[in-house]
Amino acid sequence: MMSVCEEGNIIQVNAGPHSRKNAIVQVMCEEVRDCVGGHTLHEIDEGGDTVAQLPVQCQADEMTFIIPQMDAGEVKQYKIGPTAETKSGVTIEEQEGQLDFLIDDQLFTSYVIKEGIARPYCYPVYGPDGVEITNFAPQDHIHHKSLYVAQGEVNGYDNWSELEGHAYTVNQDYHIVGEGPVYAELLALNDWQTADGEKLLAEETSIRVYNLPDSGRFMDLTTTWIAAYQGVLLGDTKEAGNISVRVAESMEERHGGTIVNGYGGIGEAECWGQRAPWVDYYGPVEDRTVGIAIFDHPHNFRHPTWWHVRGYGLFTANCWGLHDFYDDWSLRGDHSMPQGDILQFTFRLYLHAGDVTQANVAGRYLDYAHPPTVLEQ
Repeated sequence: MMSVCEEGNIIQVNAGPHSRKNAIVQVMCEEVRDCVGGHTLHEIDEGGDTVAQLPVQCQADEMTFIIPQMDAGEVKQYKIGPTAETKSGVTIEEQEGQLDFLIDDQLFTSYVIKEGIARPYCYPVYGPDGVEITNFAPQDHIHHKSLYVAQGEVNGYDNWSELEGHAYTVNQDYHIVGEGPVYAELLALNDWQTADGEKLLAEETSIRVYNLPDSGRFMDLTTTWIAAYQGVLLGDTKEAGNISVRVAESMEERHGGTIVNGYGGIGEAECWGQRAPWVDYYGPVEDRTVGIAIFDHPHNFRHPTWWHVRGYGLFTANCWGLHDFYDDWSLRGDHSMPQGDILQFTFRLYLHAGDVTQANVAGRYLDYAHPPTVLEQ
């Protein structure tokens, strides 16, 4: 933790035992400063000369920047400088019923909150070279709407499917938390409620999209569930996803795609219902191979999570459906939340070109779970 992100201060970044590529570094400041916006980091050599510059974005007590490349064991020094104008960045445009994330004025995804939908979702989601990388409401499962948060048993109500009598997630408000050269962030305030309008749970979901080359997009999603209205029982069911994706049809395992988990499991047979810190789902789209990896943060409840990931394209982090995963009713994933209790889940999505090895998904997970360390000089 830094004392303060003040111009002239020098910080030291240590790669640690891993090589780094587009590593996102977040530094907390002990003293909250009115520096919403950003700075630049001037990489300096042993003689104190500037050899490179990085944009920085500040928000409350957090300073965020992206290091393009570091070798294992490498240490770099940076001097904090004033804000510099940049031509690139991430913005959020408010449209009727949706919020669009733009990277360099190009649409990356839209968070849809319009009236009448079962629950908010992100669609479309563009991967490498602007190809659509998710599927929306396929005929076999119309409730699989691209990228979303859902749970199949909440006080006995179904907030996963769109069958008769299903529960809903209804947006109440949103805030654009930040925009700038490094990322844009949206905070959505939602309520889970029954078909009759009874409020079950409050949800606060934050989506942060980073300014990276489209061959390797990062999106962080943090969803916080608050038992604000009553006690909540989250039931044991495989029909759930703290984060859920339906991959593009051509990427599905049954159409030539591949599922790989962080322990080396390959295919639905070795990944469905198994625990792992990450899963990657990649396959052909148009004339290229692309993939989506989901990283489960080490601080998450029941980390490493179980995965409800299917050959037909469903891909969810699910720490609830234990009796299904183990085919044993004595093993239960139920969890009770007394009124006022809070659960929070944080994930990173890595949308990449190439297969799991070409994209170095394992390395990018380590950048997330064990980022470079920062010391103030």
